[in-house]
Amino acid sequence: MSIGIKVRLSCAPETPLPTVSRLELEEAVFQRLEDWTGNMELLLVHESGLELACQLSRTALSASPDAMGEERAIYLLLTEWPAGNENSELIFSFAKKPKPEAALIERSNNPWKHMPGVYLDHQEENTRVVVSVQGALFTRYLYSPYVGKPYYYPMIGPNGKTLIQDAPDDHLHHHGIWWGHDDVNGHKVYHEFRGEGRQLHRKFLAMFGGPVFGQITSQVEWVGEQSQPLLTETRSVRIYNMPREARYVDLCTELHAVNGDVRFGDTKEGGFPFVRVNEQINGHHTGMLTAANGNRGEAGIFGTSTEWVDYSGTIYRDTDAGIAMFSHPENESYASQWFVRDYGPFTPANFHFCGGKDVPGGSTLRMKHRLYLHQGDVTSGKVKERYEEYIRQLPAELIL
Repeated sequence: MSIGIKVRLSCAPETPLPTVSRLELEEAVFQRLEDWTGNMELLLVHESGLELACQLSRTALSASPDAMGEERAIYLLLTEWPAGNENSELIFSFAKKPKPEAALIERSNNPWKHMPGVYLDHQEENTRVVVSVQGALFTRYLYSPYVGKPYYYPMIGPNGKTLIQDAPDDHLHHHGIWWGHDDVNGHKVYHEFRGEGRQLHRKFLAMFGGPVFGQITSQVEWVGEQSQPLLTETRSVRIYNMPREARYVDLCTELHAVNGDVRFGDTKEGGFPFVRVNEQINGHHTGMLTAANGNRGEAGIFGTSTEWVDYSGTIYRDTDAGIAMFSHPENESYASQWFVRDYGPFTPANFHFCGGKDVPGGSTLRMKHRLYLHQGDVTSGKVKERYEEYIRQLPAELIL
């Protein structure tokens, strides 16, 4: 039974696959698709037999301190393109099928191994959310009140190896992927030394999985040394159902000045977010920092403005892999002035290079980035092409 709505897709030979495309919908069309799908799983099919996973979404990546932003969109996961159809437009029809039935396997070393798509396992007793992709662990959101700040660790890339590192000996406050600043209205919310400020996970605004992506949006309160409130952050992380060899993670960091003016002081100790790469791929071992502008290494990139930076190397002797961070074109310049170190940390948003940052009371500072975990180095991993795909998605058009 057809719904009578089709999608036209274009895919050039240079388009890196797999990839994700987003198509905005009018409310009437969104509702029609939602009603027609019911409790089934939506997909797009081509006469060649190619099937594309789809996911309807009313939940945006952005949020206010207490509620999620709304969107009306459909996300498409394009894994391949029929041979012989390069440089052509293809018409896909909507179809639906029963959702796959699976359940967690209790007392198993991998209880998620049969869970399809992106699956989120909220383990409240462990104060963590475990994220699996196609049945394999990808990352965990760790939000215990007994640590200085919530963070994400690990992030599993090619050959099942984590590309990030938690609490290395040289910087115990570096936690995989984390957020922090050492001068927020004079308060330190970064190092986790005794008596310093903290970030406290307050609640989840969104937490769901799906065939194309899963998302965690958390409300995080930044407090000073005496627990005085400084600001409220909404932190959104969206993980796409792509393979370990080429995986996207979208980030939206929103700093809400709900308690009056906020001054982020001029200090290098801060990032939104920071990434600490696995020691084996840092610049002191096998790794190399490369920027979109062609600069390389800490000396060439530190303090510069560039669209993206990649950190690639050889991990566990035989796997070439890397992690790149993309700055969204909508970000202001401060969100692409890079703090990088050859020993492993890097961030696209460091307020030292713009002399600090003021957020007037009642306003919001928003930054959007994408992490790209990939096989190979910056060239074979097609980091440049992946950034172009980030800012100019695969063309998609609805046919009514």
